[in-house]
Amino acid sequence: MLFYIGLGIVVLLSIYCWFGIKKAYEKGKTLPLRVSIAIWISDTVHFLLVLSASRQGIWPLSINKTVALVIGVVMGGVGLFIMLVGMLEFHSFKKMSGMDTSKLIITGIYRYSRNPQYTGWFLALLGISIAGRSLLALLLTIALIIGIHLYNVKLEEPYLERIFGEEYLKYKESTSRYFGIPTRRNK
Repeated sequence: MLFYIGLGIVVLLSIYCWFGIKKAYEKGKTLPLRVSIAIWISDTVHFLLVLSASRQGIWPLSINKTVALVIGVVMGGVGLFIMLVGMLEFHSFKKMSGMDTSKLIITGIYRYSRNPQYTGWFLALLGISIAGRSLLALLLTIALIIGIHLYNVKLEEPYLERIFGEEYLKYKESTSRYFGIPTRRNK
């Protein structure tokens, strides 16, 4: 029962966040504190759902336990590292949370990924899902990946193009959305 309540919270907060982000970005504004807090709560509850499904092995996957654990721990560790490096590059909680867009961050890990925080988070959740050998955890993670991808394509990238103009377009052209080798460095 608690699992379904958590799932309901994630769905409702995700809808609230989507429309709050859309409204702010259409006005060319940064995220309001209430929307940013809702995102953090939704992400935390989603993480707890993935962790719970993995720990309980809900809808078990037919993967060797040792192999799944090794792959999951490595993938999760790499993901957490990428996510944390991306978060630290912002040097500000407000920037990291979308409440300050005064400067386009294109240094450090952002030379290889326009979204290292998401890439790392995806890898960490996939690692947890695989280590726990849970199809439900994997499906929750895939749903998040699809939702974040739609957010990036439909809301965030058009917003960044509007506020940073040519600087963002050049960055977008030279840097992979999730992870890759820069195609060229624009000056």
